[in-house]
Amino acid sequence: MTETKIGLFKKARASMCHHCPMCHYGRKHPESKIGRMLHHPSHAEHCAMWKAEKEVYGEGQSRD
Repeated sequence: MTETKIGLFKKARASMCHHCPMCHYGRKHPESKIGRMLHHPSHAEHCAMWKAEKEVYGEGQSRD
């Protein structure tokens, strides 16, 4: 069984990032100023919501 269980609190944090208009824009347009800021290591390594979103929804997933 390789499936990992994701907690409710982590899902809530991931959902906030996943449905945030600014984060959505940054994921769709990584070359933009917002995209570069969100993908910068100082944000990507320290934002609990961003990390939870990547874990819950996966690296290449986005809201459409």
